Amino acid sequence: MADAGWARSRGNRGEKAGLRRGAWYRVVEDDGHSWLVIDIHHVEVRIPKDDLDVKSERPKVWSVVHEPHLVCPGCAQRRHVAGQPKEVKCAECGNSFTVDWADRA
Repeated sequence: MADAGWARSRGNRGEKAGLRRGAWYRVVEDDGHSWLVIDIHHVEVRIPKDDLDVKSERPKVWSVVHEPHLVCPGCAQRRHVAGQPKEVKCAECGNSFTVDWADRA
């Protein structure tokens, strides 16, 4: 099935449905309703669109949750960093991504 996009909690609004702040999840269904169906660890969950930030393509930059805490766009692992590096390698998935310090989740 083709991805319908990617979504994350808008602030802490999606946390009650199981979304981790800053982590991106695959949208599996967007039928034009007021909600999206999101894949949260292989469980499909319906979440109101107003509680989500949505992108058409999978993000390729770290999200800043609470500086200096970042969330990997590849595996959603959190990482603590010193300073404001431009690029960070994820210890979990091994991939390197740039950090968008303006993207505050």
